[in-house]
Amino acid sequence: MRLTTTRGGRATRRWSSTGISKRSSIPKARCRQQLKPLDDGTFSIACIPFQTYGLALGDRVRLSANDQVSGVMGFSAHRVLRMLLVPAPDPKQLTESIDRIRTGIDTAGLLSVWNGDRHVAVDIPPGTHPSTLFDITQREVSEGRAFWEWADAMPFSAHR
Repeated sequence: MRLTTTRGGRATRRWSSTGISKRSSIPKARCRQQLKPLDDGTFSIACIPFQTYGLALGDRVRLSANDQVSGVMGFSAHRVLRMLLVPAPDPKQLTESIDRIRTGIDTAGLLSVWNGDRHVAVDIPPGTHPSTLFDITQREVSEGRAFWEWADAMPFSAHR
């Protein structure tokens, strides 16, 4: 899975939907749910978790002996809004939806990660109220062009 973000970083470890893998570095423009080591032996989520419930940018986690995320030690108060766009019979309609969503994200100054052209995860920092993006999301959903969810709709589980 290739994910990109508007702001990146480097990390010594990363985790995908199958677990943590040790890597020497990750290019700044390619973000794959990175973990940043902290002084207390835990790790900070340094990217927008794209497909994992119950985690968000900046959450503090611990790893198991086999480098799997095993629990959340502290929450950052960030939230992740995920949206899946429905394939449109008219490609122009999908392009217009994507443009509206990207504009809403950019206008609010938010970070986002896209997987292909139809699936986006958006970081919503504490105290942020991106009403324009929420209005755009509601419009896309109401018109049958998208589905959305909060990543914290279910708690994190290492056994899902």
